[in-house]
Amino acid sequence: MEFRLKISKYSKRGHGLGTVQKTPESLPTHAEVVGTVIGDTVLAEIKKKKKKIYSTTLKEIIEPSADRVPPRCKHVGICGGCVWQQKEYNAQLQAKETQVATLFGQKPLPIIPAVDPWHYRNKMEYTFSQNKDGDKFLGLIIARSRGHVLNLEECHLTASWFVAVLTSVREWWKKSSLKAYHTYSDTGTLRTLTLREGKRTGDKMVFITISGNPDYCINKTELNGFKEAVLKALPGETPSIFLRIQRIAKGTPTEFYEMHLHGPDLIKETLHVNGRLLHFMISPDSFFQPNPLQAEKLYTQTLKLADPKPTDTVFDLYCGTGTLAIVFAPYVKKVIGIELSPYAVCDGELNYKANNISNITLHKGDVGAVLPRINAIPDLVIIDPPRSGLDPTALKHLIHLSPKKILYISCNPTTQSQNITELLPHGYTLKALQPVDQFPHTYHLENIALLEKN
Repeated sequence: MEFRLKISKYSKRGHGLGTVQKTPESLPTHAEVVGTVIGDTVLAEIKKKKKKIYSTTLKEIIEPSADRVPPRCKHVGICGGCVWQQKEYNAQLQAKETQVATLFGQKPLPIIPAVDPWHYRNKMEYTFSQNKDGDKFLGLIIARSRGHVLNLEECHLTASWFVAVLTSVREWWKKSSLKAYHTYSDTGTLRTLTLREGKRTGDKMVFITISGNPDYCINKTELNGFKEAVLKALPGETPSIFLRIQRIAKGTPTEFYEMHLHGPDLIKETLHVNGRLLHFMISPDSFFQPNPLQAEKLYTQTLKLADPKPTDTVFDLYCGTGTLAIVFAPYVKKVIGIELSPYAVCDGELNYKANNISNITLHKGDVGAVLPRINAIPDLVIIDPPRSGLDPTALKHLIHLSPKKILYISCNPTTQSQNITELLPHGYTLKALQPVDQFPHTYHLENIALLEKN
């Protein structure tokens, strides 16, 4: 059944929402239309309802929004990656700034835009998938699908070599007898293909993640074929290539094992922050900001907002490879970092040495478990947690620490605002909000919040 819809707002996933009333007796219901922009009038085929919202197929743009622009990529409207590529960039920025203002009930500082909103990502993870007929797919998840994968042929968020390697590995797989991994049955071999690069160094890393089920292991011939496919796409280069094994077992944590196949065992990246050149080593499993050039602006602004003093003791929670710790260390007495990932901790220690920094102490473990064991009182606490935000234990310990300042950085302003709402009754005032467009052409953004003790 087809309906004419006026797109009036966005869903939590950044897709356009219109209102549909199937019969005169039924209540108006939202319908989510992938590939639309607020202000569009569209013709859409209404499908199933899930969580009180209809899914749809876009049939026609009847009247385009004033913010609509021609997208660069042919996969727009199908791929679940950059859902706003058809939305004019300044309009994207305004929408993100408005989102922050709405969530916090407070006007933020003007959003920091990207100098170039294209080819900015330094990491992508692609998924292996097969259908019942055995057709093979390697690419990104299709928007609003149940894990169905698009055979990606172009992407304008990454450097061109990403698609070159992706295409070469897909061709290798088509000739291979290996099967894609199936989560629910724990069968098959190939899970994901991940590509990383140093934007300023040009270093390249490729790793394939396979099942840890011994019944579906990969043999040496297949592994050599994978390596050759990568090298064929990067002639004359020496990329870091890894095999990553993901083992699952009921009742036990997921385990990862890595096998180094080719090239350097780390890639390097450099950042220019506040007039300093910073050096970083990145291993396959370590987190690093996916938009390094915007991260330079993000970190420079965090320094400006936090205004650290030479006598300050700083806690850096969820510190990853120690990027923020390294940014702040020259301006304070000492930095104490906490990070759960052992790979990130190892990279962090290398990074401290590479930047000739000696006033950072790193603790490996969960933030909620480690905080009570640290015998120090922070003047400033920096938080950059996962998208899920602070867990209740970490939040409780943070309140107990009662630092003078809290600098909360998040790629999910929704959970960030929820956590800050819980912190405010404990004597804090929200002094500043600074959105940063780390993820152009998507509905995601990075947001800095500064809280000070009253």
